[in-house]
Amino acid sequence: MDSKGTGITLGLGLLVAFIGYILWQITIGFNTASDDIATILSNSASGSAMLQIATILIAVGLVTHLGGLISTRGTASGTLESLGIVSIAGAIVIWVASSGLGLSLVEMGEKFVGASAGAAAGDAASAAAVGSIVVAGGYIQAISVGGGSIGALLAGIGWLCIGLAYRGSDVKGALSFIPMGWLAILQGLVLIVAILIINTVIDVDTGNQVQGIGFLLIVIWSLLRGIKLMGESD
Repeated sequence: MDSKGTGITLGLGLLVAFIGYILWQITIGFNTASDDIATILSNSASGSAMLQIATILIAVGLVTHLGGLISTRGTASGTLESLGIVSIAGAIVIWVASSGLGLSLVEMGEKFVGASAGAAAGDAASAAAVGSIVVAGGYIQAISVGGGSIGALLAGIGWLCIGLAYRGSDVKGALSFIPMGWLAILQGLVLIVAILIINTVIDVDTGNQVQGIGFLLIVIWSLLRGIKLMGESD
């Protein structure tokens, strides 16, 4: 892949994925707790079309970004860069799979809404179905949250490795005064701290908010590096 193609896939791919992530959060609700299964199911049902669009954007964007990131291999010498790319690749596989699991919440959400209406009308079978759907939805949500956390940890390790590999090199972004190596280290540390410390000491929801900051930094890094690479092709 030439420099222009690498820059486009590296930056634009992750921007598309981040837009999908924002749409997902808006649909589920930024203030919805990760263990509030009833609200998650209800919002999934009402925003089913938006969640499907968000999942497509996340999957396509992340895979496209990975193609660009792999194309940058060899920018720095040593094994840290390769280890970083492999770790991020593993994270992307997990994130895509987790977003796919989330789509099952759409189907379950529609059943939940229907059963809830029946339960409110006094139907015993519908009331029993509500409990079963909430339990099943809880399992799916737990797997999705757990997978997302493992993915974030792998991504954090990956970006930390890439940052260490780039540190002290002449790798530049679109804004030359921003050190790409140190920015990669920062975004890696943000993700690692969010998973290993904040999730454990405070709670998962706060950790997810900090992860959001880490993802935003990764988007900025990818856009800066991608724009720079596109310029080098001229």
